[in-house]
Amino acid sequence: MPDEPRCLNQGPDCEGKVEWHLNPDREDFRTFPRCEHHQSIRLEQAAETMRKYPINPPADFDPMDAGEVWSEEDY
Repeated sequence: MPDEPRCLNQGPDCEGKVEWHLNPDREDFRTFPRCEHHQSIRLEQAAETMRKYPINPPADFDPMDAGEVWSEEDY
């Protein structure tokens, strides 16, 4: 029987079952072993990252404000 995965963030605050998880802010489909507690924290971090750096520009984005572009395709 293979060894059970150990939480990537292993420490005294680990809680719950350790499983392999995908993360919504990664495009490479890599999975990481985390306990339920640390996966919850990781999902909160991913949500914050996606909020700060969305794929699509926000409704009030105007490239004329500072001459900026949203993606490399806009050059």
